[in-house]
Amino acid sequence: MFEKFKLNKARKRVVKAIDETILAKQESINEISNILIDFKKHNYSKHDSFLNLCIFSDIVSIDLMILSEKIRIANRPQEKKLYVRFMAVTAIDYLDNIGVLIGSNCLKELKNNKMDEFIDEFKTIHKKFSTFKNNNQALLRDIRNTTAAHKTKDALLLHEQIEKLDIEKIYNFGLELIDYTKEFVDLSTKVIYYIVDYMKEGKKI
Repeated sequence: MFEKFKLNKARKRVVKAIDETILAKQESINEISNILIDFKKHNYSKHDSFLNLCIFSDIVSIDLMILSEKIRIANRPQEKKLYVRFMAVTAIDYLDNIGVLIGSNCLKELKNNKMDEFIDEFKTIHKKFSTFKNNNQALLRDIRNTTAAHKTKDALLLHEQIEKLDIEKIYNFGLELIDYTKEFVDLSTKVIYYIVDYMKEGKKI
């Protein structure tokens, strides 16, 4: 009984911490969205790719945190497997998109805006995402295509694939991706401060 009480208390602390993190990320999404909307009103598009990437990454980070929480607190094995299937979809789709968003759009934008001091850090994060994708995409795509998108019409194959899902492995993939996303968010915060400070001086990059 006492062990169950301690477990419930620890679980509540974890949920509270996740709630606070999600709230902070949602505030970030709202603030950056307002900046991007304001820039668009003034036909100022020099930071569109970067700001778009910030919003996109915060949204995915929230999704991954919620899914990781659900995997941990779910009691039914079927429920855990449902959440890891959605986590695999979220992860591989994000990795596909961020390769373009950072590798092509954002780096090009930084160069055009002469913000060279941030380029190496963005390249480092881009390489981490690329390595993670190359190492794990075969499994993640298989889960997405076979068990999450239900592309197979073979019910026995679908059942077999769901049964053999490695919950801990996919869960840890999600946590690792959350860490990489946090690295990007930390870097993006520095860039946003740089842009805001620059424009406070009445200049436009």
